[in-house]
Amino acid sequence: MVPWRKTLRRLNGAYSDHTLRSYRSDFRAFLKWCRKRRLKALPATSTTIVAYIDAEGTRLKPSTVKRRLCALRRIHNLCDLGDPTQSEDVQLAIRRVRRAQPSRPKQAHGVTAGLRDQLLAVCGDDLTGLRDKVLVSVGFDTLCRRGELVALSIEDFSPTADGRYTVLVRRAKNDPEGAGRTAKLSKASSDVFRQWLKKAGISRGPLLRPVYGNRVRALYLEPLTVGRVLKKLCDRAGLEALTTERVSGHSLRVGAAQQLTINGFGLPQIMRAGGWKSVNVVARYIENVDLDVWK
Repeated sequence: MVPWRKTLRRLNGAYSDHTLRSYRSDFRAFLKWCRKRRLKALPATSTTIVAYIDAEGTRLKPSTVKRRLCALRRIHNLCDLGDPTQSEDVQLAIRRVRRAQPSRPKQAHGVTAGLRDQLLAVCGDDLTGLRDKVLVSVGFDTLCRRGELVALSIEDFSPTADGRYTVLVRRAKNDPEGAGRTAKLSKASSDVFRQWLKKAGISRGPLLRPVYGNRVRALYLEPLTVGRVLKKLCDRAGLEALTTERVSGHSLRVGAAQQLTINGFGLPQIMRAGGWKSVNVVARYIENVDLDVWK
C-alpha cells in the first residue's frame, strides 16, 4: 500500500485544515470498504470505484458520494497513480446515484432581522451570553460562513470615524488565496463588540472563544459551535421545534441575504456583501423570501 497519509501531507498549507480532514476521512471510508471485500484501494480500478458508488450510493447523499470521489481523485494524483474516477463507467455510476435520489438541497432556516433580535434578547448578561451576542450580531452583519466567523481575530476589526467597525474577512471557501473582503458592523453590533472586549479582557487573538465559568480561553471556537449556539438560543426563545431543527451554522448568512432582499437590495449588492461569486447560490437563498410583488 502506498503511504497515502504521508503523501497527503504535501497539501499542508495549500488547502484548509477542513479540506484535509475531509480527504483523510473520505479515503479511510473507502479503504475500510475495500478491505472488507478484499479489494485494492490504492491504486483502485475504475471497476472497484463503480462498485463502491453503486453500494454506497444507496445510503449516502449524492453530494457525499461526489465529495468522496474528489478525495480518491486527489490522493491517486498525488501518488502519481492516475485518476481512475474519470472513466465513463464511473461517470455513469454517479449519474445513476443522482437520478435515484432527485432532491433539492436542504436550506438552513434563515435568521432574518426579527429572529436575530429574538435570539439576542435571550442571551445572558454573563461572559457566555455576551460571547453569544457577538456571535449572532457579527455573524449577521458580515454574512460570514460559520468557518469564516469563528476564524475572525480582533486584529481584523478596524474602527471608523462614525464609531462603528469594519471587518476584514480574510479567507473564504471561494477565496483560497485569501484576498479577503470587508464588511461593516452596525452601531448596535459595534457596541456589543466593544462590550465583549472589555468584559472578557482581551485585545488580540480570537474574537469568539470558549468560555468556562468566568474564564475566557485564548482559543478559536470550532465551526460546529455556531450551529449549537443558535439552536440553544432558539430553544431559549421558545421557537417551534421544527424551526430550531432547521437552524444551523449557515442560518445567519442565509437570513442576512434574505433580509437584504426584504430591504430592497438587488443581487449585485447582496453578492458583494456576502462575497458570493455564484448568482445561482444567492438566488436559492432568497427564493423563499415572502415578497408581495403585486402590491
